[in-house]
Amino acid sequence: QLVIFGLSNQMVVAFKEENTVAFKHLFLKGYMDRMDDTYAVYTQTDVYDQIFFAINQYLQLPNISVGNHAYEKRGAEETALAVCQQFYKRGTVCPGNDTFDIDPEIVT
Repeated sequence: QLVIFGLSNQMVVAFKEENTVAFKHLFLKGYMDRMDDTYAVYTQTDVYDQIFFAINQYLQLPNISVGNHAYEKRGAEETALAVCQQFYKRGTVCPGNDTFDIDPEIVT
C-alpha cells in the first residue's frame, strides 16, 4: 500500500509541475525556463501588456494548446476568463524595526 500511495502521489506531483510549466509558457509573455525560475514585471505598461497577452492566449487556447487544455463547457456555453485580485484588507509596515501588522482577512 505504501508503494502504491507513493507512486500515486508522485504522478500527481509530476502532473502539477508539468501543467505549471505548460501554463507559464502559454500565458507568460516571453517566458523561458531558467535555473532560478525568476520572472518579473516592473512597470504598469508591462503589467497591462502581460494581461492583454494572457487574455489573447486564453482566447486562442483551443488552437494553440497541444495538451488537454481547453475551455470548460457548460451545456452550449464555454467558460469565460476570470481575472481576480486578492489582497489583505489592511496592512502596515514599520520600516524602523521591520515589523508587519496585517489583518488576515482577504478581500477578493
